[in-house]
Order: sequence, then structure tokens, then C-alpha cells
Amino acid sequence: MTLTEIISAKDAEAPKKAALVLKKGGVIVYPTETLYGLGVIASMNDSVERIFDIKGRPHGKPIPVLIRDKEMLSEIAEVTELASSLANRFWPGALTLILKQKANLPQLITCGTAKIALRISAHPFLQNLFDLIDAPLTSTSANLSGGENLRDSDRLLETFNGKVDLIIDSGKIPESRGSTIVDLTLEPPQILREGDISTNTLKEFIDGNS
Repeated sequence: MTLTEIISAKDAEAPKKAALVLKKGGVIVYPTETLYGLGVIASMNDSVERIFDIKGRPHGKPIPVLIRDKEMLSEIAEVTELASSLANRFWPGALTLILKQKANLPQLITCGTAKIALRISAHPFLQNLFDLIDAPLTSTSANLSGGENLRDSDRLLETFNGKVDLIIDSGKIPESRGSTIVDLTLEPPQILREGDISTNTLKEFIDGNS
């Protein structure tokens, strides 16, 4: 078994190493402000398939993606006026928007729903990484399907050593409820999960901008 390389998120070479792995079709574990994620370039079908195999994730469960900026958002999804307002207010941050898909991505990403879940992370490592990759990144949690979220690098290494190509170690991520998820393809918009942004805060904003 080939051992997985691990590098500190504070290492100046970490974004470059991660970008090289991703561009070769590899899998990384990386930090966000809410959890560790399993990342591949979302347009690479074989790499996306590998995510499902590593997690033991059932096919039929769509995978959310992280994006670099609003320009990338408009390339991937149909951006409504409300989506643009929410992005301006809450991104980068713990809000995931579900929008109608525009870009042609692997079927496993959307599972045939024609919808895609997206957000921009506030974590500095990811902001540096997106300077080096011009593509969306898968953002499923770094755990085994159905298992608890893993927040520290020791447990990540125990779980994924030899299964992923690189782990970006940001230490123990503070407790988080994850990102709040809102489906903007529905009328009215539906909050599917309350995370670090409260339902009341989001509803007030949506009501004031609808």
C-alpha cells in the first residue's frame, strides 16, 4: 500500500502540491471552515467515481462542489437575481445554493437531477488553491458514507491512508453545523438543512430580496 502524503495547510507549497495532484486526476483531503472535504476536479468523471468508491457512497446521492468566484458560478449554473443577492451577502461562507445546472459535468455530480449545489469557502487554503486550478472542486465530507464527520488530521489519516493521494492538514477544525443549504430551484425557495447560518437569518434575507 502506498502511504498518503500529508502536508500542513500553512505550508507555502501546499496549494501547489494539491493543484498538481488534482490536475493528474488525484484525490485530496482538504480543510474548509466547516469540515474536511474529499476533493477532485469535478469535471473528471473517473476521479468523481473514485470519490464514491473511497467513501462507499451510494450512487444516486449528488455531490456538492466548491467554486472560485461568481464568474465560475455563472459558468456552471443558472444564476437568478436572488442567487446573486445571496452570494453577495453570504459568500465566501457557510451557505450552499442549489441552482439549475448549466455546465456539462459528470452525471455522478448531479445524479440526473439537473440541479447542482455550490458554495464559495472562506478558508484561506482554498482561496489559494483556486488561484492554481480553474475548475470546480468536489465538496463531499471527508468521512465514510453514513459515518461521523472527521475533524482532526489523525483520524483522517487513519481512515484514508493509502486511499487518497494527499491530505492537507489544518489541525482540528472547530465544531460546526456545516453549511446551510437552500434550494433556489423551488418556489418558494426551500431551506433543506440549517447549518452555521440560521434559518431565521436566511429567511429574513430571502423575504427582503424576493
